[in-house]
Amino acid sequence: MITIKHPTLENYNLNLESLIGPENAVFLRGRLTGKYELKLPDYYREIVEERTISVHLTMIGSHQNVIIKRISEGVIYFQSQGNMPIDCYYLIFGERKDISPLKAEQRLDTEQ
Repeated sequence: MITIKHPTLENYNLNLESLIGPENAVFLRGRLTGKYELKLPDYYREIVEERTISVHLTMIGSHQNVIIKRISEGVIYFQSQGNMPIDCYYLIFGERKDISPLKAEQRLDTEQ
């Protein structure tokens, strides 16, 4: 477990686990039902570079032709064809902005 100081709540920490990948990323997942907006947690806004956010959707029940209309100020706005009610699982990734980018590949010192 990795613990960092909570960026928006005084006297709190964030306890995190890590996926393995070539960047320092943060993910969120859940289900969106009957809504067209998803407010990201305040801590997510503070540690993730908004321009790096990607959203992956899995539709439930039927194809709803959902698009991401925009991402702005910590809110993801969705749009469905004909304003059909949205029911989907979401997986959101974004690169951390509160630490230096990860250098995934590192040359080993071959001199001994």
